[in-house]
Amino acid sequence: MYESEGVAALRSLQGKLLQIPDLRPIYANWTSGLNPHFEELRAFIDEKIDYYVKNEKVRLKTKAIDLGWFASLCYPSAEIEQLKTMALISMVFFIFDDTIDKEIDHEMPDFASDFDAATKLRQDSIAYMRYQLLRDHTMPSSDNQPPRVPQEFASFEAFAPRVTATVPGQVDLVKLADDVQEFIEANALEQTYRLSGNLPSIEEYWTYRHGVGAVFPYCTLHQYVNNICLPDGLAWCEEVSIMRTEASFQPLVCNDLYSLKKEMKDATPTNLIPIMIAESGISLESIVCELVEQMYSSARKFDAAAASLRAKGREYDDSVQEHIDMFIKAFESFQTGCFKFFMNSRRFGVKDYEQEDGSYFIPL
Repeated sequence: MYESEGVAALRSLQGKLLQIPDLRPIYANWTSGLNPHFEELRAFIDEKIDYYVKNEKVRLKTKAIDLGWFASLCYPSAEIEQLKTMALISMVFFIFDDTIDKEIDHEMPDFASDFDAATKLRQDSIAYMRYQLLRDHTMPSSDNQPPRVPQEFASFEAFAPRVTATVPGQVDLVKLADDVQEFIEANALEQTYRLSGNLPSIEEYWTYRHGVGAVFPYCTLHQYVNNICLPDGLAWCEEVSIMRTEASFQPLVCNDLYSLKKEMKDATPTNLIPIMIAESGISLESIVCELVEQMYSSARKFDAAAASLRAKGREYDDSVQEHIDMFIKAFESFQTGCFKFFMNSRRFGVKDYEQEDGSYFIPL
């Protein structure tokens, strides 16, 4: 029987022990916590899931993610309305991603196995998203009606009005729409590799990974989440560009470490670890060491950019400097929140493998 490159890479890891060292020192100096509104948020987001997710099995799976807890970890200081908004966009991303990026069952064709159907879903989702955020009519239907609402992206209607109604300058809606579109479009490249059975190279992996990781839309909302408006010269400066990149890179690598066991179970091999093994042939232990060093390096780059942004802020008044500090802390808490979520979430199921020293020994 033919065995794809991706499946072979995953099979080569079966029976091995994934040893992840204690990563808490990376995050030790960054803002961390749990928002006190998290129980209220859980009830709110579960109600939205009940409304938007029609399939019972998928609905239960989506609730099990615990999006209220995830958003509360990422934004411990946010007010409840901002927190609801961040949980809603998280729901949009998780529902859409889980619709396509899942184990393929050839006996039950769906978006995961049917690239053409998934392409139509992506096109419809982009049109609907841009219409909701920008009232964009660049992709109208033949009868000039508003774009059709794909069920798998319908929950975007609960999110969009909350950001279009914000104070002018607080959310760059064009940038946000572009970020969300990048997430949707990158999904196509990832699906191409999954359906082909081939693994991308490390370089190819990073051409789509930041997009499917969907961190950039969160970063674009970091003024909104704190209810602040920074001068454009600060909000979109070079330092913030670096912070966005590292705040995306850090959780993506962390995710690939803690989710490897889950992805082996789901037979979804587009994880950085099997890709690195297939390309370099080095051991699992060596790859983990390399990825952990990359995470430390990323944290140092982030801290340097944040320090430079604070230095730029000294040219402004105390209020702007305070807002810069809140802005930076949103980036920090997003990364620490993702870290805690990956370690403790039932979605990844690795909590039982935690050691007393904070390391993880995960049997594959």
